[in-house]
Amino acid sequence: MSNKVILYDLANKKNASWSPNPWKTRVVLNFKKIPYETEWVEYPDLAPKFKALGIPPNPPGSFADFSSPTVRLTDGNYVMDSMPIAEKLEAAYPEPSMHLDNGLWKQAAEICDGLVVSAGPDFMVAVVDDILQEPSKTWFAEDRHKRFGMSLQELQEKMGGETGRPATQAGCEKLKGLLTSHKEDEGPFILGSKPSYGDLLAATLFESMRRMNVSQYEKIVESDESFKRLHEACKPWLERDN
Repeated sequence: MSNKVILYDLANKKNASWSPNPWKTRVVLNFKKIPYETEWVEYPDLAPKFKALGIPPNPPGSFADFSSPTVRLTDGNYVMDSMPIAEKLEAAYPEPSMHLDNGLWKQAAEICDGLVVSAGPDFMVAVVDDILQEPSKTWFAEDRHKRFGMSLQELQEKMGGETGRPATQAGCEKLKGLLTSHKEDEGPFILGSKPSYGDLLAATLFESMRRMNVSQYEKIVESDESFKRLHEACKPWLERDN
């Protein structure tokens, strides 16, 4: 078996990680210094590739039957979806710990997922225009049109900008509260100077925003000192993106 984990990430023009979901796994691999390699997969190739590998689909009701992140562990087993992957990696590589037992990551995940929904319309057009290549570019635009019943441009006009701002601001306030209400000292992380999985989730959201749309990133992340401190503190685990 390979002595490296394989991370299946979403292919793009630069082949540099950009989406918040694969980043959730990449940052764990970087944080724990686990040897790994990346295999880039175009959006329309995810399902046929993973089916061919014998990977079962995500549970009913998931956003997609087959998705990134998916990993091949060193024992040859495949795991799909960021949280099951995080649990497997924490068990196999316990140090440094992500402190999954404290449960604060669940709050971080819920808040970050909400921010993806509320702020997403302002980022999706840039994903198609600036990040994806064919065939993912066409696939992504068509898939989101089916899901939302409108083009990405229409989605941005109707649900982005000032329309989506109240929900985004509310999510930011929740995240700020999480970052400031559990500190054991004055460090930049949720627990102060001790990083945990919740910090990694928030940092990967910030990093993805920066890579997708810098101006929107600045409006959201650079408007709050606690967000800037967290993102800066997590940069060592965000450097490797391929």
